[in-house]
Amino acid sequence: MLAALTKKSPNEIELRVTSPPVLCEDEILIKVAYCGICGSDLHAYNHAKGYEFVDHPRILGHEISGTVIEVNDERYQKLIGKQVIVESMNYCGKCENCCNERYSICLNNKVIGLHFDGGMAQYVKTKAKYVRVIEDVPMEIAVLSEPMSVAVHAVKRLDRDITKNDVILVQGPGIIGFFVALLCVERGAKVYISGLRKDFESRLKKFEPFNMIPHVVEDGLIDEKVDVIFECSGSKQAVISMFDQLKKGGSAVVVALYEQESELFLTNLVRNEWMLIPSYGSDPVDYDEAIQVLKKHAAKIKDIINYYPFNQVKRAFEDGLHQEVLKPVLEIDTKST
Repeated sequence: MLAALTKKSPNEIELRVTSPPVLCEDEILIKVAYCGICGSDLHAYNHAKGYEFVDHPRILGHEISGTVIEVNDERYQKLIGKQVIVESMNYCGKCENCCNERYSICLNNKVIGLHFDGGMAQYVKTKAKYVRVIEDVPMEIAVLSEPMSVAVHAVKRLDRDITKNDVILVQGPGIIGFFVALLCVERGAKVYISGLRKDFESRLKKFEPFNMIPHVVEDGLIDEKVDVIFECSGSKQAVISMFDQLKKGGSAVVVALYEQESELFLTNLVRNEWMLIPSYGSDPVDYDEAIQVLKKHAAKIKDIINYYPFNQVKRAFEDGLHQEVLKPVLEIDTKST
């Protein structure tokens, strides 16, 4: 099969012919149609701090849509020919957190495409319990189920429901920030989404049709204090400065991952009773809402996604790394869709 593999040196990826996966117990084989390039893929590609656990060469990719073509157990025979997406987090289902339905922080969690080979290949294998059959959602949109589920999880991590009375600031105009903002708009809130001036044409401007208010960070603070901030930028400076925008008693949900440490003066958090809430990954149930939101907005979302032929994988990674596009997605075998 043809697969995209990273190299021992950073910022290198190439297509190679390699052996297709061999199925083990409870596993199924998927013919990949589309695979998204996530921020985590870019960090792994760049050999960033915090991603030392990723062995190279590695077939990256945990945002996957495709068709089941083989199973190793007759129990899963009904999946043959079904279009599916893959849940990225391989939770154990047995640890304390899993027993409390906190699968995103499973004590034995492994992520497909990071801990082991993923979907940037013609074929990928996974355990049957991590796939979902997709109906009435095009595969080129269904591939976005994983990042949308991360956004759903972040909104649910808030200590209360978002309403039409809320003013929200989403920091970071990447796909997760956009999806978080979209979910907040869906709930009736007034939503600002911020980014750098260089992001305006390639990202921020595209969000206006979704009833979001773009804000350029270099222009200073927005004109009002906000009830909730979702920090999706991954910027150390954004973490330090975000509380300047937050009302007393407000909440900050931290969704991004960071390559640098940030220092916070905790006395200010205490005096203002600011809630600082981390959000990591998603739980299986988060995919339910994710798929429905994608279905509702499929046409408009497709217009702002950039799709790349598989043989342009290097360009797709570089465009993503330099934030030239909102979201790069690889077209691996679209004939099967």
